[in-house]
Amino acid sequence: MAISQKENYMSKYGHRPHNWFEAIINKLGGEEAGEQFLRGELTVSKPEKPTILEFLGTVSVPATNKKFVAKKKFVINTGDDAAVKISYLGDNFKAEFLGKTEKPFAGSELRQQKLKQASVDGLIIAEIGGEAKAETTLTEVFALMEKQGKGESGTILNNGYANIFYVRNVKGVLRAVFVYWLDGGWGVGAYSVESPGRWFDGLQVFSRNS
Repeated sequence: MAISQKENYMSKYGHRPHNWFEAIINKLGGEEAGEQFLRGELTVSKPEKPTILEFLGTVSVPATNKKFVAKKKFVINTGDDAAVKISYLGDNFKAEFLGKTEKPFAGSELRQQKLKQASVDGLIIAEIGGEAKAETTLTEVFALMEKQGKGESGTILNNGYANIFYVRNVKGVLRAVFVYWLDGGWGVGAYSVESPGRWFDGLQVFSRNS
């Protein structure tokens, strides 16, 4: 038995009021636009999701042939003899990272981005693409510090603003490690990525470039 026009109409969107259909046509740009859409001559794209990170560039980290022993590298010393001046190590960083040793490093390319608005770590990591893409190493963190060992201008911020890296601690738990210039040397700290605290806009974030 043939289905009547009314029965066909009611079978799917009959519960919608007529002004619902009218609103769709108006959004498309009128009747002609609606006809173009049905003919496949007009497409509708979803608005781009707002981003919280601005891409700045990439930075290469050279390979190493020795293990990286954190307690031998992250040492407080702001004297003229220090290759990397370090003025402060946070309690969390000392407890969770100074006991860490990393294997010789094959080299990498890191993605450098600026935080465009205040955000918690969870949202930053999600935009990067998850923990695997966000994760970096102490070897890479120190390599960038070493390039600006006495606070020179360069890739990482030296104006007191934090440079954020996501690194696994001695227990394999991902933490936010941050580096900033403080009192004539680099300050280094660590937070849980589940902390409700937000990073301010203008800070830098480093992650895998893949």
